[in-house]
Amino acid sequence: MRTVLIRVPRIATSPSHGVTTIPPHTYSDDIESVFRAKGIPLTRQRRLVWDHFAAASHAATITEVADALRDEGVGQATVYRTITLLAELGLLSRVQDRRGEICYTAPPIGHSHPLICGVCRRVVRFDGDGDVKELEARLSAATGFSIYGHHLEVYGVCAECRSDRAE
Repeated sequence: MRTVLIRVPRIATSPSHGVTTIPPHTYSDDIESVFRAKGIPLTRQRRLVWDHFAAASHAATITEVADALRDEGVGQATVYRTITLLAELGLLSRVQDRRGEICYTAPPIGHSHPLICGVCRRVVRFDGDGDVKELEARLSAATGFSIYGHHLEVYGVCAECRSDRAE
């Protein structure tokens, strides 16, 4: 396999150019329609796992979700299987923290990208429409590829974690 480095002209940006933050979603009822359309039963345990992610502002590991739902009678194996199912259905996104730990987060409906704090795992969703679409067009022109999609995760340290470190 050969790797080719393509220089793509830099895209001019401003603080808000192409970046619209997306508020956390509140589409708990939509989970039912997804499961119904796929013919998959939405059990109480699956609903609890989904509700945990739907209400969360931070990405979580399987172990963290299992610990949070233990008192509700949801075991770690059920959490693992449910998270795997939700990810396969496109309802959860797999991300990593700064240490490389695998976490999951529930993206809002529609196209968005996560900005993930590598310290506390806070997730802010953004659309990136202007810049990412422009980058795709430039890459297509430079390489001859017919681009049909992308996967973008942005990592950093949030303002709160930066201020905690400064103290």
